[in-house]
Amino acid sequence: MVIKIDATEQERKAAKAAHELFTINAILIHVIVSLGLIKILNTSMGVAVGITIVISAFIIIYTFLRTKKAKANDPYLVYLHWQLSLNRYKILISAYIFYFLVTSLGLLIGDGGSTSMDGTSIAGSILTLLGTVPLFFAVLVSAVLGSGSMFNAGRGEVEQKFAQKYPQ
Repeated sequence: MVIKIDATEQERKAAKAAHELFTINAILIHVIVSLGLIKILNTSMGVAVGITIVISAFIIIYTFLRTKKAKANDPYLVYLHWQLSLNRYKILISAYIFYFLVTSLGLLIGDGGSTSMDGTSIAGSILTLLGTVPLFFAVLVSAVLGSGSMFNAGRGEVEQKFAQKYPQ
């Protein structure tokens, strides 16, 4: 059930900012930057994903710090939406962990010298792709969740259970 919190237009815009940053991270950083690195700069998929994860980590740290600031200084609606945005990063962080585990497994396994035409390990290439698939779906889900949350923030709404979990 969604509850409406009485908030000014400025407070609703401030609440939307958290989800705008979240969505920018999901779409611009993970999709546009990674594709740009792969296609324009001709980097490998593993390097491109690694760079986007590092950039995203800085955004997650900023969101964490901004959420702490919002809890202390901002109106309740703004704090709730920064907290919601921070909680949504659990999806991406889980996909990052899976990616790193699978990629590390590829480095540990190796394949005794079997390489593809571009000189990379076949097992490493397969495991990099396997690790990238859940990350891709996590980014898609994040983009959809961020868009919906932006809409709710603009209306001054939040899930009742979430508001109960993070009281004023």
